[in-house]
Amino acid sequence: MKISFLIHTIYGIGGTIRTTLNLAEELADRHEVEIVSVFRHRDDPIFAIDPRVTVVPLVDTRPASPSNETKHPLQLEPAACLPRSEARYKEYSRLTDERVQAHYAGSDADVVIGTRPGLVAYVAQFGPEGAVLIGQEHMTHNHHKPELRAEMYDHLARLDAFVTVSEGDAASYRAQMPLPGTRVLAIPNSVPEPMVVPSDTSGTTVVVAGRLASEKKYQVLIEAFGKVVAARPEWTLRICGWGNQKDRLRRKIDELGLYNSVHLMGPRSPIEPEWVKGAIAVSTSRHESFGMTLVEAMRCGLPVVSTDCDYGPREIIEDGVDGLLVPVGDVEAIADALLKLIDDEELRRRMGAAALRNARRFAPGPVAKQYEELFAELGAATASRGGAGHVARAAGEQFTPLADCLVADDGGLTVSLVPGGGRPVGRGAGLHLVCTHPDAAVEARRFAFDAEGRARVPAGAQFPEGVWTCQVELPDGERIALAARAVDQRGSMRAVARTPAGGPVRNLVPYVKKGVLSLRSWVRPVHAEVGEIRLTGQKITISGRLFAPGTPAGDPALLLRRRGKAHAELTFPASREGADGFRATVPCAAPADRQSDAHDVWDLWLRPAPDAQPVRLARVLDDVVEKGSLFPYPGIDLRKRRPLATLRGVARRLGGKPQELVTVKVFYSAANELVLNVVDKPIK
Repeated sequence: MKISFLIHTIYGIGGTIRTTLNLAEELADRHEVEIVSVFRHRDDPIFAIDPRVTVVPLVDTRPASPSNETKHPLQLEPAACLPRSEARYKEYSRLTDERVQAHYAGSDADVVIGTRPGLVAYVAQFGPEGAVLIGQEHMTHNHHKPELRAEMYDHLARLDAFVTVSEGDAASYRAQMPLPGTRVLAIPNSVPEPMVVPSDTSGTTVVVAGRLASEKKYQVLIEAFGKVVAARPEWTLRICGWGNQKDRLRRKIDELGLYNSVHLMGPRSPIEPEWVKGAIAVSTSRHESFGMTLVEAMRCGLPVVSTDCDYGPREIIEDGVDGLLVPVGDVEAIADALLKLIDDEELRRRMGAAALRNARRFAPGPVAKQYEELFAELGAATASRGGAGHVARAAGEQFTPLADCLVADDGGLTVSLVPGGGRPVGRGAGLHLVCTHPDAAVEARRFAFDAEGRARVPAGAQFPEGVWTCQVELPDGERIALAARAVDQRGSMRAVARTPAGGPVRNLVPYVKKGVLSLRSWVRPVHAEVGEIRLTGQKITISGRLFAPGTPAGDPALLLRRRGKAHAELTFPASREGADGFRATVPCAAPADRQSDAHDVWDLWLRPAPDAQPVRLARVLDDVVEKGSLFPYPGIDLRKRRPLATLRGVARRLGGKPQELVTVKVFYSAANELVLNVVDKPIK
């Protein structure tokens, strides 16, 4: 049969997009499947899409596209066929009405599935005659405003079936919105088996993923994690996702002084390599229709701490077996549940194993089977049209390699070609992984793929510092850029532990750059690794670890060296912490009083001993390639104490009046080296 999904956009990131793709790709094994994307706002989808699934965009809103239709006359007229109470109503128009109607007027689909309220209304009005019409509820009945529920009733009544993602929500619809002619049932979302090895739950990282939106209650989570850090300071929280609450969450992190422990990681796709870096997953939502991230984390072997909100979590998590359920908004309960798993490694391991086992019921196969049974019960055509969206590659067609990459605990890499790409992986022999440096004078590194399509880069391989780009070299010498699917960086998180105290420091971190597998290499014979940075009053205290041969004689010192023509150097005493640790405090007034321009930049160095050469402070022994935006520190505002004549001199160069305040701030450069800024702050 032919199955058509109607979605707002397939080009973005989010739970509805993920679950639609998971189901579509599983159904494509046996049926013809299309995804009709009302909008196309970017050139390529963020998620990889199985080539057997046909994508049909209807309205082009790409800013740089010659066919951009945001100013189309009909796009400027309000939609007539979409419920006015729909949250995205203003994005729709007469143009979307007409495009959706026109597409389905000529469609031979046997089943049409709408994936949000407005699109369910479109399916009810424009679905092909004779097709099975299905609406999906990815939120909940109680989440929608009464006005929208009222507008949707007649549309839902025209459907053959309406599918919620939890039994609790299906019961709510049956009780509060009876639909005699429409079958109302629950089928959960599906999550495929991860392409990475599950977590062993042995780390010290808690992971959460989802939109940075108010309903996720991340502010409550951050407050709870502050209590966790007070008891277990070595643990960190990583929040993956994007949304309009980012600035508010950043302020909360800074307000609680958690900038060393809580990190906003931005959107991550695929998400599985981030889940497996964690030992625990957490969700603090005030409502969840299902809980895709809960299942994703569990399929990656993580026990989950989740609020017991309506409706999904309690149908996914077995409390005390594969996770812990806590009351919504309860800071103490969230902190206690996290500490329970943190402090009991055996419990964490046992719950992680149960989560991995129990989450298999949400695999795409069983979920797709429930949908197929529903289609058949509703009278959809059963003739197989599987594979219609897939075009076989012709002999000799361009090889387009795709690979996964894994960092081992010892720092070595394994690059594995993913089946497909126009070349059977079983014929990997004869292919080479080639890594090139931007400096043509630096010799490329070559590693042979074996017959299984795996190339191994041994620990300690000599990669001069910098960014390396990965390619596949064919037997005839042609090189093709190597696209990356999943990059498992867990081994990079153990770089500090595996680096000997005497150095040298080497860390080779794989990552994705513009879709291509890339490697970031750091090589330093002597290195000062930054650890915790603490801001107290008008002082910045930096601690870290020195990797150097021998034991330096004498006390260390911290140096600030100003860039540019007005070079200057400031020295501050440092102390030793244990065998190879160091700690130093910089009073912000010192660089502020020496300000020479509106934006002074100072590099930070550690002199290990009075007669030793200074070493640049940096943070390179982990999995984060570019830390600048992910590990920010709040600025410190202070009044200038320089003579008025100096202030006037600076003002003359700037063409304005003297400023009374400056902001002093530390951050990581593109090379992950520690930098300090002194910047004028205008008086408002």
